Amino acid sequence: MSIKAVIFDLDGTLLDTLGDLASAVNTAMRRHGFPLLDEDDVCGRVGNGVRRLIEQSVPAGTPRADIDACLAEFQAAYDEHLVERTHPYQGIPAVIEAFHRRGVRMAVLSNKYQAAAVRLIEHYFPGQMAVTFGERPGVPRKPDPTSTHEIMDALGVQPGEILYIGDSDVDMRTARAAGATAVGALWGFRDKDLLLAAGAEHIVERPEDLIQLLDRLQLDAAMQAFEQNGFTWTFCATAAQAADYIAGQCAGKTVGFGGSMTIDRLGVYEMLQGKADLHWHWKGDSEITSGDVFLTSANAVSAMGETVNIDGRGNRIAASVYGFQSCYVVCGINKLAPDLPSAMRRAREIAGPMNAKRLNKRTPCAVDGKCHDCHSPERICRAMTILMAPPMGMQHYEIVLVGEELGY
Repeated sequence: MSIKAVIFDLDGTLLDTLGDLASAVNTAMRRHGFPLLDEDDVCGRVGNGVRRLIEQSVPAGTPRADIDACLAEFQAAYDEHLVERTHPYQGIPAVIEAFHRRGVRMAVLSNKYQAAAVRLIEHYFPGQMAVTFGERPGVPRKPDPTSTHEIMDALGVQPGEILYIGDSDVDMRTARAAGATAVGALWGFRDKDLLLAAGAEHIVERPEDLIQLLDRLQLDAAMQAFEQNGFTWTFCATAAQAADYIAGQCAGKTVGFGGSMTIDRLGVYEMLQGKADLHWHWKGDSEITSGDVFLTSANAVSAMGETVNIDGRGNRIAASVYGFQSCYVVCGINKLAPDLPSAMRRAREIAGPMNAKRLNKRTPCAVDGKCHDCHSPERICRAMTILMAPPMGMQHYEIVLVGEELGY
């Protein structure tokens, strides 16, 4: 099963909030004459909601009225200063961008009170999260799975299609209670042994390891799906390995090329000079509609076993389904989407605008990077193909996925 969505914890996972939390706690402690706490003390108390944080920070035996007053003073101080020292962990913005490019939807679930959680996400990750839930009145906190199930319903995904990423035992227990895959993050507030004891199925040491984990899980699903759909499937860890492999398949043959930044980046055309009969209009050659091999890429491939391509003239997508004896579709790992709807979104909302900008087209998407489903005369998104199985009449159809980011 492919991964369609990710739920992040907030404190200790996306954001290092410890400095601002400790400052707000000590503001409340100072006003009541209570002992101040250092950041390590506060770190051990974060993760179960702000009331629990204050209850564990005041001296034992503190009357409830004083706890309530401390809580109110903490929230007032925190609301005023919550972005002064807080910052995303190094590597997190790149992870968010990588997940977005791969068509994975993202949400946040925190035990921090709702208003603060929403403010932080809007400040540091505007427009990136489909859902943000903090602690809400009448809704049980983590590790109760109620809010996790709400997020799944909002995103239209099943428990097995979710990665739940957090830094605490509470997060791991929440994931397991909801049936999601529990991923423990070691850059946050808790240690590895605690995360494993609470049910972590995967442990990641650095934020960038999340990209590798997602890609590995998607690759496993995609390989099975494409093979079930009748495609030949090859994985190359690097672009250099892919170039060598493709060049070996094409030597001595008549080869047509579809316009592709991925194929251009591989340098296969140059590698095959004098070794094959090459036809690529990007290089000034004549364009052919039949031959031994057609080389192209896709705007997206689905982990459910489909390819998606958008074209302006239709020459590239036509040759990819008719006229050649074989076709090789070469894609970087960034083009692997969880399912067909997300692959189609990726083609239109990511690849389309980037290609329009590259080609200096006068379209709205070339200006702001967003698909407007426009009617511009220079619109390049005019035809879309979805390939669910190899076309009848082709002797060989192969998907070559590369473990590096390539193309748009």
